[in-house]
Amino acid sequence: MTDRHPDADLDREVGGLRCRDVLAGLSDYLDGDLPGDVRARVDAHLAGCSNCERFGGRVGAIVGTLRSGRVRPLLTESQRASLVRGLRAAGALP
Repeated sequence: MTDRHPDADLDREVGGLRCRDVLAGLSDYLDGDLPGDVRARVDAHLAGCSNCERFGGRVGAIVGTLRSGRVRPLLTESQRASLVRGLRAAGALP
């Protein structure tokens, strides 16, 4: 067991940015809303920080999948209809 504070890795600086700053702006980065100079600094950080690159890559993949509409529904339409009928019969839905 280590005595390191859990946020210690977030203070690591790579490419002129700390991990916590990269993670705080990750949504804007993925949306393409960062100014070019800031995006370049984030790119430099990601190129040198395996933790942020790995986490950012995972989040980016999830966001990309959600935006593409390729997410499968959890229930088929017939399963959904059956569930709604059952909930209505039980009085849980109008």
